[in-house]
Amino acid sequence: MNSNWIPIPNIDKECFGCGTENSFGLKMTFVTNGKELRSTLTVPEHTRGWNNLIHGGILTTILDEVMSWTAIHLTHNFILTRDINVKFKKPVYVGTPITATGTIKELNGKKALLEGHIDDADGNLCCSSQANFVLFSPTEFSRLNIVPQDFLEKMNSTYNSTKSDWV
Repeated sequence: MNSNWIPIPNIDKECFGCGTENSFGLKMTFVTNGKELRSTLTVPEHTRGWNNLIHGGILTTILDEVMSWTAIHLTHNFILTRDINVKFKKPVYVGTPITATGTIKELNGKKALLEGHIDDADGNLCCSSQANFVLFSPTEFSRLNIVPQDFLEKMNSTYNSTKSDWV
């Protein structure tokens, strides 16, 4: 496996997960080695659940975000999450660094099965997930009218895919 991790660009500045300009968001950034994506972050205090724990819904969001961007970046498709299953293994505390990693387990036509996990700074597994995603070509995704056309075009120019059906 390639050990060189290179950053991937972020184009949605207001996304709760990856938006660098969302003052309430997680501000996730991603790097890839060509086989998987990961994001290292410190979850802010305002996302805490009981006592000083990161809320389980926030951990699920982090896993969904890293798996989503893994699917988008590595398959060159737009995606929607069909279902997600999370297993919480160890408490995760606000203000501590964590690393979320996403990998593609299986591709089957318009479907992708991905796995994700979050590790603490010592490399201990805190939670893991599996999720099914539906893959869409840009043309198919455009027909759903979920995001504006200029955003789809920006995705194309940003990721400069070699697939011919990108917008």
